[in-house]
Amino acid sequence: MPKNKRQKYERVKKLPNVTLSSFNKSILPLSYPWRHPRYDGMEKILELGCGKGEHTLAFASAHPRRLCVGVDCKSHRICVGAEQALARNLDNVQFLRAWIERIEEFFLEGSIHEIWLTFPDPHLKNQGIKRRLSSPPFLDAYARLLAPGGKVRLKTDNGLLWHYTRQAVEKWGGRVVAESHDIHEGEEINERRETNESKETDKNHAHPNSPFARHVASAYESAARSRGLTIKYMEFMLTEPDRLI
Repeated sequence: MPKNKRQKYERVKKLPNVTLSSFNKSILPLSYPWRHPRYDGMEKILELGCGKGEHTLAFASAHPRRLCVGVDCKSHRICVGAEQALARNLDNVQFLRAWIERIEEFFLEGSIHEIWLTFPDPHLKNQGIKRRLSSPPFLDAYARLLAPGGKVRLKTDNGLLWHYTRQAVEKWGGRVVAESHDIHEGEEINERRETNESKETDKNHAHPNSPFARHVASAYESAARSRGLTIKYMEFMLTEPDRLI
């Protein structure tokens, strides 16, 4: 193991904004730091597969009254984002090391207002399809975690995953409400038609043409663009408008 990575493994254990879950056991969601009274009343954003947390930090900086939680299974990656959050005095940021397959063990049902899937592994082999973060078991989990009117937002450089996600969401019974084949080449993100009720519910959430979708770029995204790949975006809901409260 490279020395720098070993150092991060040691440093991350001492960071106050990082929760290192044990991969073979969990504790009750009420005991995690995002359940602390200081976060009461704050909407919560999850970035799943956050890597070094570039998007999580951008969300937190732009919305100080929202709690942003970056989730990744690699603690040396989380270390980078967590240390940057502390250096920038961002007290509305938490990081969680955990397998995303277990995400429901860490958050209460209906407690999440927005979920970001930033460049998830497309798992191109057939045996890996069930591990895609937009496969039906994950959609089931997101639907339970999301508050009424909550959305899932996907950024990917993989066309197969983008099309798979659209089909999976529609087959599940959800709705794709905004999408773009290339968010960096002047293409406006196409918003699908919504009812007045669903628009009212969404008025306090980030517009799909916001800097979050278009201008926040992780190291992975920058590398993908340098190879000539286009960055695709999708925004979907897993609750029908007539069920919104």
